[in-house]
Amino acid sequence: LYLIGYCHLRLDVRMFAVERLRSIAITDHPYQMPLGFNVEEYVQDVLMVMRGRPVEVELLFSKSAAAWARDKVWHQSQQTNLLKDGRMKMTIRAADTDELVGWILSFGSQVRVVRPDGLRQRVKEEAGKILRS
Repeated sequence: LYLIGYCHLRLDVRMFAVERLRSIAITDHPYQMPLGFNVEEYVQDVLMVMRGRPVEVELLFSKSAAAWARDKVWHQSQQTNLLKDGRMKMTIRAADTDELVGWILSFGSQVRVVRPDGLRQRVKEEAGKILRS
């Protein structure tokens, strides 16, 4: 569960994990979200909860992963294309975060990052760290 609100520390609207809140205090200080604030726009590139610079991601799923991954909506921007050999190409526009890297790694060897190159390299480096730990 997450709460979108104003962060007095960072002086900006932020997303807070409710279970990480240490305390709350009810005050009589009024607050209004910034004029023109739109929740849908604020979270449009979020894969799960982390925000960041949006990137266009292309992934190639193996035939076995495509069989179950194609039926799930992972992100509102996703577009999928089943290939003749049973593999699946997926494109999404999502925030370029460690969360994105972790999500990709959750598919193990059943997915390959086609682009962008920087993301492919970060996934490869993180997989290498897993091997070495």
